[in-house]
Amino acid sequence: MKPLISILILMAMVKNTGAQIPANWAQYTVSDTIDIPVGQFWPISFRVSLEDIGNMAKYKDLPKIQYTTPVYGNFTREGDSRRVHFETGKTLLETIVKTAEPAGFGYELTEIEIPLRTVARRARGYFNYTALPDGKTRVEWTYGFEQKNAIAKWMINRYIKKTHKFWMKDTLSEIKRQTEKIYNNK
Repeated sequence: MKPLISILILMAMVKNTGAQIPANWAQYTVSDTIDIPVGQFWPISFRVSLEDIGNMAKYKDLPKIQYTTPVYGNFTREGDSRRVHFETGKTLLETIVKTAEPAGFGYELTEIEIPLRTVARRARGYFNYTALPDGKTRVEWTYGFEQKNAIAKWMINRYIKKTHKFWMKDTLSEIKRQTEKIYNNK
């Protein structure tokens, strides 16, 4: 029984370190099961570009991502960052703040120029990967926004309900589609 408790404690520590999203932030979580073992999913997931996965559809309250430019590193390790460019000409800085290979990673958005900047100081995302007994991976993605005040939190929650949750679901579905395609064509 003791080894099981140790494993559960270690899993909780991995999931709740680094890019942890504070409970008082406006946030939303999506999840899906991907037909790839977790150890193989990790490197494949970084081969899928944000431009490809973040642009499946146009969302009224979220400008389309045009491209990204590296700022530091290749966006696979803690401290790596890139600038995300939107169709509006505005940008934001995305930085990996935590990696726990193969269990997941967290990132933070700062220097936000899109309209989100009026209500949020910054945003964080965290991908948690869990190995399933059948050789698949359970992906849980949480996105949180540090709101500027109570009214801003209400506005962000409204935005999440109208737009962001659909973007997250579509994006995770596209991550699943593309990573499974890469894995099956190895």
